[in-house]
Amino acid sequence: MNDNIIIKKMWQDSEVIQLKVTCFSSVAAAVSKIYVSDYLIDELINQIGRFLNGNIEEGLWANEETGNDSTACVALRFIKKDKLGHIIIEVFAELDDGGNYAKHNCCFFVSTEYGLLMNFCENLIKLKDCLEGYEIKLNP
Repeated sequence: MNDNIIIKKMWQDSEVIQLKVTCFSSVAAAVSKIYVSDYLIDELINQIGRFLNGNIEEGLWANEETGNDSTACVALRFIKKDKLGHIIIEVFAELDDGGNYAKHNCCFFVSTEYGLLMNFCENLIKLKDCLEGYEIKLNP
């Protein structure tokens, strides 16, 4: 499968974790360094869990507001593609390349499956406690 989301822990202090988020599909790729807290990681886990359990039709998570007045934003929207367990994730990423976020961003879809997303979700918690350099992959 060409599509993937890879999240790598870059560093952590007492309140903030820097993550390098690499998302790619057959048509696009994006790399952003974003900042999250333990709370935001828990929110992502919660959104994916509620989506996979059928409590919500679509899940949406973002680390930040979009626009030039904040750090880079990565937003993930989880959508059921069919009843066979195929899922698409709409990725919106502001590119952390030194440019204006309003002009340097992209949006595309990453395909995955129910079990792979569930495994990804279960590994997200490790981002809070593991050492720098730890990474998780959606579609290993």
